[in-house]
Amino acid sequence: NRLFKKIAPISYQHWLSQPLNKDQVLRYKEFLKNNNLHSVIPEFELFQTARDWQNCNASEYEIPSQEIWSNIIPTLKILKELVDVKVIDDFTVTSVYRNSALNRCASGADSSRHVFNAALDFRIGSEQPTPEESGVIQQTKTKLCQFWVEKGVTLNMGLGIYTSGQIHIDSAGYRTWGPDHKSTSSPCITQLLSNQNNKGTRDE
Repeated sequence: NRLFKKIAPISYQHWLSQPLNKDQVLRYKEFLKNNNLHSVIPEFELFQTARDWQNCNASEYEIPSQEIWSNIIPTLKILKELVDVKVIDDFTVTSVYRNSALNRCASGADSSRHVFNAALDFRIGSEQPTPEESGVIQQTKTKLCQFWVEKGVTLNMGLGIYTSGQIHIDSAGYRTWGPDHKSTSSPCITQLLSNQNNKGTRDE
């Protein structure tokens, strides 16, 4: 399985060696297993906080408090479906739960779904993509938009698409946005409109 080829970084192994973290991770994994979502992403990616964690003097890994664990379930189900239907393949989860101080420091909105453990960000391909990889990233973004157009309403799916190859997904409402956090900059809007136009033509 592709997921298990990833080796947990030393930083994660060190963090996990602290008894309190280890105990919480075991309980969280058990919780995900009960929801059939324990093998969607590698364990260490589940607890990634934010890419800016160092600049924000925060921890690279954090486990949310138990009362908000279930918020991630619908979002992980979306991610699992994206993998199952082969919309995404080579991706790395870069941010899941963020405490509010870290989220503010990382320029997240106060109402960010990350604070509620209800969102996750992932990167398609590598951090410094080759020109060939950039083509694949573009194709994947198009497939993500198509998925959102077709299934987003049913899944209550939010989809943010950034220039870098960073993608945000959540299950807090059917909406999309692009690099400037506005819907107008999302490549999905063009696809949605073209779908509606085609449908309009067919319905006539």
